[in-house]
Amino acid sequence: MKRAIMLLACLPFFLGLPVTAKAEVSGERQWQDESVYYIVVDRFMNGDMNNNEGVDLENPNAYHGGDLSGIVDQLDYIKELGFTTIQLSPIMQNDGDSYHGFHVSDFRNVEEHFGTMEEAREVVEEAHARDLKVLFDLPAGFVSENHPWTESNDESGWLTGEEVSSEHPWFDQLPQVALERENVATYFKETMDFWKEETGVDGFRIIMNESDLSGTSLQEAPLIKYTSSIEEDHPFRKVTRESFNQSGNSLNDLRAEENLSQPHQLDFYDVSRFTHEAVVKGQNPITRWQLALTYIYTVPGVPVVYYGTETPIDDGGDPQNLPMMNFKAGDEKLKKRIEKLNSMREQFPALTRGEYRELYNEDGLVVFKRTYDGNDMVVALNNAEETRTMTLEGMEDDHQLRGLLHDGLVRQQSDGSYRLGMERETADVFIVEPNSGYNWLFIGFVGGVLSLFVIAVTVISLKNRKADKR
Repeated sequence: MKRAIMLLACLPFFLGLPVTAKAEVSGERQWQDESVYYIVVDRFMNGDMNNNEGVDLENPNAYHGGDLSGIVDQLDYIKELGFTTIQLSPIMQNDGDSYHGFHVSDFRNVEEHFGTMEEAREVVEEAHARDLKVLFDLPAGFVSENHPWTESNDESGWLTGEEVSSEHPWFDQLPQVALERENVATYFKETMDFWKEETGVDGFRIIMNESDLSGTSLQEAPLIKYTSSIEEDHPFRKVTRESFNQSGNSLNDLRAEENLSQPHQLDFYDVSRFTHEAVVKGQNPITRWQLALTYIYTVPGVPVVYYGTETPIDDGGDPQNLPMMNFKAGDEKLKKRIEKLNSMREQFPALTRGEYRELYNEDGLVVFKRTYDGNDMVVALNNAEETRTMTLEGMEDDHQLRGLLHDGLVRQQSDGSYRLGMERETADVFIVEPNSGYNWLFIGFVGGVLSLFVIAVTVISLKNRKADKR
């Protein structure tokens, strides 16, 4: 009887659904294979109470105590979510109460509120011990008003003599750095070498002005992972947020980047939290996040997830409202979705390196395919308020689509078509594979075992009844 029970418990694994699929990535790992968790250092985790001078949790514009030691404490948490890279807001020495790190007064020193160079090195070492890469933000396009360059500009030519013009208060009217000048570019290349030598960091995000993006040689530095501008319009982010912030929205305006290495964020310090947008529209933010994250994880590009997305944080519509991370909060469904999406990007290179082709986009249902090395994956997202169906064209005969998020299975119909149905406000990622069919031999065997089990239970029950009558 015990053996029968064990066999019954294993039944779902033998009904013809393959347990694993071919998923190895050949060749050297590339930037596009990563998934990034972005940390605002001051608002993440307070691991060392000895560097809390000036900390005021009631003042949104003051330091809140997050530090490098706290990041080390939470690396296992980030690893469990499945991320492969952490990215830190600027940790360089800052001016005044610049908890965000963008008012740099010394590019080659650690801000004392965040810790020491030794602790910066520990972050990288402990991250590497968990197979996590580390990126540092390097705001090279501007400096603090009290940076030494502002006092010696006439002699050194470090600055342009102009100020940053930005709608974001962190950057507006900061002195601009002359990145196009050879001595300045050399300084920042040497600065990146400095941090690499001191900490072992894997790369940088270079933050500059829009005009600097094409005029500096910094982008050619070997350690850099990517560059960005504080004035970028972020069309991908804008359209994605507008498409998924409410059920019933059309997905016709969604755009997929051709660049496999383009970072994609839904939340960042220059835009209100996606959670808040969903709440304002009377939507369930968890459902909205599940759809939006599934999209940015499966289209070409590198997903960059802002700290607290998994809880999810609501900033009240103010991008400068950066609350402390609450590790006791959070929604398990959302965390599980992030874990699953990270796992899929690791397991299936079609999602990180594959060609992209849209198959269908009507009435809130979008379906697209990623193809790499002869392997296909189909992604379907239904943002409509009712179930949507479509017929997949150009599929090979005798194949099936096996869902990874909802365990759905789409098999070829008798007329040769593949009909995909998606419930309202759901998404799934399908592996396209040969039709496995059902394992009728095993089903028959289990049926026989089940019959014997029922007979055995009946016989024992009858014996017990006779024994009770005696």
